[in-house]
This record gives sequence, C-alpha cells and structure tokens, in this order.
Amino acid sequence: MPVHQTTLTLPSRSRGLHEFTDLVAAEVARARLTCGVVTVFCQHTSCSLVIMENADPSARRDLEA
Repeated sequence: MPVHQTTLTLPSRSRGLHEFTDLVAAEVARARLTCGVVTVFCQHTSCSLVIMENADPSARRDLEA
C-alpha cells in the first residue's frame, strides 16, 4: 500500500473550534489516494483534536459551550 505524508499548517486563530476537514480531503485528493487510513497529529501543546459529525450545528454549539 502506498504511503503519503505531509504537513498542513493552519493559520493562528482565536480560541474555539476550527474546521479543517476540507484541507485534509484536498491533500488526500492531491495525493491521488482512493483507499487507506488518514492519521492526524497535532503538533501543539494547547491543541486538541475532536472528531465529530458535522450534520447538526447544535453539536458544535454544545461543544463550544
């Protein structure tokens, strides 16, 4: 199975939730991958990664509250 590795740099922003799914999806498409596993590692001490469904906007509001 092919392996692709890259670093995505997100701009500094204020506290809160920041959606970056489109950046990851674009990188997968750019690498021409159609099957596999994506691993996301946050290289910042005050950052955390939340994986959640984005179908209902109230879920995001609840998490921010």
